[in-house]
Amino acid sequence: MRICLVVNPHAGRKQGLSVAERAVGLLRERDIEGVLRVSTFPGHTVEIARDLDPDEWDGVVAVGGDGTVFELVNGLLSYREDTAMPVGQIPVGTGNSFIRDLGITSVEQAVENIAGLKLRRVDLGKFSYPDGAHYFVNLLGAGFVSNVAYRAGRYKSLGSLSYIVGVLEEMIALKSGPVTLEIDGRVIERDCVFVEICNSRYTGGNMLMAPAADIGDGRLDVVLLNKVSRRRLLQLFPSIFNGTHVDADEVETFTGKDIRLRSEAPLALTPDGETFGNTPIEVSVHPGKLGMFGSSAAP
Repeated sequence: MRICLVVNPHAGRKQGLSVAERAVGLLRERDIEGVLRVSTFPGHTVEIARDLDPDEWDGVVAVGGDGTVFELVNGLLSYREDTAMPVGQIPVGTGNSFIRDLGITSVEQAVENIAGLKLRRVDLGKFSYPDGAHYFVNLLGAGFVSNVAYRAGRYKSLGSLSYIVGVLEEMIALKSGPVTLEIDGRVIERDCVFVEICNSRYTGGNMLMAPAADIGDGRLDVVLLNKVSRRRLLQLFPSIFNGTHVDADEVETFTGKDIRLRSEAPLALTPDGETFGNTPIEVSVHPGKLGMFGSSAAP
C-alpha cells in the first residue's frame, strides 16, 4: 500500500512537517509506504494534487488543516470529474473542523483509518461566484463569519484561539445588511449578520455551527444570524460551542440542495477557512462525491 502525504509545513504553528514524518513512521509500522510531497508556496498543494497519477497511489492525505484539504480536493478535481483515490487528512492546522465529522482528532486515529481502509463517502459543496468555482468540504461563510476568518488569519500562532480573537474584534465593527437567499426555489429575504452554508458540523475547530449537519445526507445546512446587537451577540457567542445558538430567536436554520445568495453590498466569502471571493454565489451539493478515510462522527 502506497500513500501520498501532501504536507503544509506551516500548519499547526509550523509543525506540519514533523507531524508528517511521525505519520510516515506510524504507517511504516503497518507495512504502508508513506511518501511526502511538501507544499512550498501558496497554491502549491493544488498543483501537487493536480499532477498526481491515480494509478501510482492507494490514497492521498492532506497533512494540515481545513485549508490544506480544500486545496487538495480542488486540485484533484480541477480536471477530473471524479477521483478514484481515497482522500484523507492528518489534522495539524488551525481549525481541523471537517475531520471531526469523520471521527478523527489525532494522528494515530488518522493512521488507523488509513491502515484499516476505513472509507466513507462524503458530500461536497460547490460554489460559483463572479471569478470562478470551487468545491468545499466543510462550509462556506459570508458576512460576519468571513470577516472573522480574515481577522483570525493574523493570529494563526494562537491556534484555534485565533477564531475567538477574530470574533471579538469583528464585534466592534458589527453590522447587518439585506440579503436574498433562494433555497431549492424558496426565496428568503432578511437583514442579517452572516450566512453559513454548512456541509459538516464544526467551524473554527470546536465551534458547533451546524449541529444537525450530516456529511452524507445529500443536503447542505444553512445557518442565518439575523440583525442583532453587540450585547446580544456576546450573550449568544458561548452557545456556539455546544450548538444551542440555533435555538435563539435571532438564528434561523434551513436545509437544501441548491442555494443562491445575493446581497445589496458584496459580502466576503470564506470557503473552508480560506478567504477569497464575494457574493453573489450559487451553491450546489454533490452527494457522495468523495471517498475519505474515516468512520462515524466524533461525539
